Amino acid sequence: MILGLTGFSGAGKSTVAEILKENGFYHLDCDALVHHEVYRDPAVLAAVEAAFGGVVKNGVLDRPALRTKTMGNREALKKLNNTVMPFILAHIQAKLEQHKAENIVLDAPLLFESGLNRQCHRVLSVIAPADEALERIILRDGLSRAEAEKRLASQHPASYYIEKSDYILNNNKGLPALRQETLELLDKLYDEAL
Repeated sequence: MILGLTGFSGAGKSTVAEILKENGFYHLDCDALVHHEVYRDPAVLAAVEAAFGGVVKNGVLDRPALRTKTMGNREALKKLNNTVMPFILAHIQAKLEQHKAENIVLDAPLLFESGLNRQCHRVLSVIAPADEALERIILRDGLSRAEAEKRLASQHPASYYIEKSDYILNNNKGLPALRQETLELLDKLYDEAL
C-alpha cells in the first residue's frame, strides 16, 4: 500500500509520518530526498541557478538565498517547482520501486501539485489551526513571525487538503490525541486492505 501524506507547514505531518514509520511503514520523506539527494545533483543545481541566479555558490545550493527569492511568492515557488519537479519525480520513482514490497508512506508537501497522489492507494492530509501551525513553524525552524506568516501565506489553506484527501487528521488537540487518531486510522486502513 502507498499512503500519500501531505499538509501545510506546521500542521504535524512529520509527527504522523513518524507514527506510521513506528508501525511498519517505509517513510519516503520527499523533503529529505530533495535536500539530501536532488539538490546535490549537478544537473539540478545548474537548472536552479539558470532559473534564479545567485543561488548556487561553489557547487552548493545557497538555501537562504533561494528562500529569499521564493518565500511568500507563489510565482517564484511555481517556477522553482517546475524547474526541479522532473528530477524529484525520477528520484521518488526509484525509491518507490526499491520499496514496492513494503507499505509506504509517501510524505510529500506537493503531493497533489506533483501528481504523485495518483500513485497512492489513499491520501491522508494533516491540518491544524493556522495560529498553532504558525507557532510550530517559528519554534521548529527558528523563523521570525513575519517569515513564518509568509511561509504559511504561500501554502494552500486547510480547505484545499480537505477537498482532495481520503482522510483528514486535524491536529488541534495535542500530541496524544494526534497519536491516537493516527493509530485508529491505521487500523481502518488495514481493515480496508483485507
